[in-house]
Amino acid sequence: MAMVLAAFLACSFLSTSSQYIYSKEKTCCSIYGETMLQIRELLIQQERIQKSVDSLRQTVQSLEDDETKTHKDIQIVKKCLVDCQDLYMYTTGPKQSGVYTIYPFGNETRLKVYCNMETEDGGWTAIQRRSSGSVGFKRTWAEYKKGFGNPAESYWIGNDVIHQLTNGRNSTLYVYITLKNGTTMYERYHHFSVSGESDNYRLYLGGPATGTLGDVILDTGRSSLNLSWMSFSTLDRDHDKWDNNDWLDSDNCAAIHGRGGGWWYNWCSYANLNGPWSSSDWYMPWNPPLEYGDDITGTLMMIKHN
Repeated sequence: MAMVLAAFLACSFLSTSSQYIYSKEKTCCSIYGETMLQIRELLIQQERIQKSVDSLRQTVQSLEDDETKTHKDIQIVKKCLVDCQDLYMYTTGPKQSGVYTIYPFGNETRLKVYCNMETEDGGWTAIQRRSSGSVGFKRTWAEYKKGFGNPAESYWIGNDVIHQLTNGRNSTLYVYITLKNGTTMYERYHHFSVSGESDNYRLYLGGPATGTLGDVILDTGRSSLNLSWMSFSTLDRDHDKWDNNDWLDSDNCAAIHGRGGGWWYNWCSYANLNGPWSSSDWYMPWNPPLEYGDDITGTLMMIKHN
């Protein structure tokens, strides 16, 4: 009997202990299960976040690629802007006169020029501009070929560029002269082009000529002073038609008549906008009305294709 009672008590103890252990394990499993569910949710959220991050990275990369392509496209388009007229027609933003960058040769050769964006619908490229005597125009053939000066004030764009801008294009030449009293006069020629260096930058100019200055280049009354079809001359390259002048030390119009200023001369000319700045030595800048250039405070020669 005693053995049966001992066995019963032992079983009872084992049963109670097992129940306690099971209860503790159940509680731990329950807590562990909830924790695992939370971890699983966190992992799912992390996976979603990672996918969003990857998607954003792809979007950013795509935008960067688009920006790079757009930048390249802009650079390509810019190189198609060969003159101020292209800038006026194909770019946005305010159209104000000032210094702009053009690509006259359609490649990496960029050029700063002065653009007139107001006169007659704008888009005029200044090939010559003088607003002070800070830039001398007594220059060599090589300098007139390449160009010189500062387009923000006074400059010659360069004969190679003038040829490039007018070659195969029907262009208009607009000439401005400003006097000390503020008077501005102009003359417009509806046909203008210049040949290449192999032809000595020959001038081709045609009418009708209209304006307030008057025509002293085409309809001069003397064929020996008509400048159309004349080659360009400088103090070191004489291509004018003036010769056999024993009473002068030189028969070079650029050296004598122009005081070193390069221009298109015949038997010299009634017009020369590249003489000594605002001086009585500036002979016949535009005669008539200007026999001497001491009253001039500004000149501007600009072109636009028709």
